[in-house]
Amino acid sequence: MAWRRVQVRTIPNADTDYERFSEEVVSYIKTNYEDTGKRTFFDVTSSDDGLILTYTSVFKDEASKNEMLSDSIISAESTRRSTINAANGITSEVTVDEEA
Repeated sequence: MAWRRVQVRTIPNADTDYERFSEEVVSYIKTNYEDTGKRTFFDVTSSDDGLILTYTSVFKDEASKNEMLSDSIISAESTRRSTINAANGITSEVTVDEEA
């Protein structure tokens, strides 16, 4: 059964820099999770003021989601990015993590 995960990131103001995944890791995700059908959908939407980013991913199944989240390359990049963003006052919350 497909699995959906939604993560919301809130930026305190328009002057705050938001750190994203590196292009290398984005390419790695595409090759290892999107091209293989493990992640079947990915979208990022922004609020009108640009301060709320909503990331929606749909995975083939819960095992595929867990595999991606525990992948050492992705985990290291996530930690790097999250550390920078937290220092800039950016919060992150998983609002949906369920069977779709």
